[in-house]
Amino acid sequence: MIKNEQNATVNESPKSRKRGTMGLVLIFMLVFSIASMVPVYMQNSIDRLYGTFYGLKEKANLLNREILLKDFEINKLTSIDHLSKFAEHAGLGLNAVPIKVMVTGEPNE
Repeated sequence: MIKNEQNATVNESPKSRKRGTMGLVLIFMLVFSIASMVPVYMQNSIDRLYGTFYGLKEKANLLNREILLKDFEINKLTSIDHLSKFAEHAGLGLNAVPIKVMVTGEPNE
């Protein structure tokens, strides 16, 4: 009976070795395929981040440009030349000679 059990383990040994070897090969191939995909995933992530970075940088440049244009417009609108032209147009007479106003009536002293 012991010999039959030993023969059974000896007979099953090549099959189990084959299965074990195939299992190791499959695990190795799985690990290799996952390891070969990691650099591609990382490259795609880096490309996506660079795209986002440059998009935000472009938006920031456009906003800075708008700020500069608004500052230029404010400086232009608050200049003396513009204010004097506006005063003439509105009839305020900013550059006109002032007129003396004479007080009539009794002084309140």
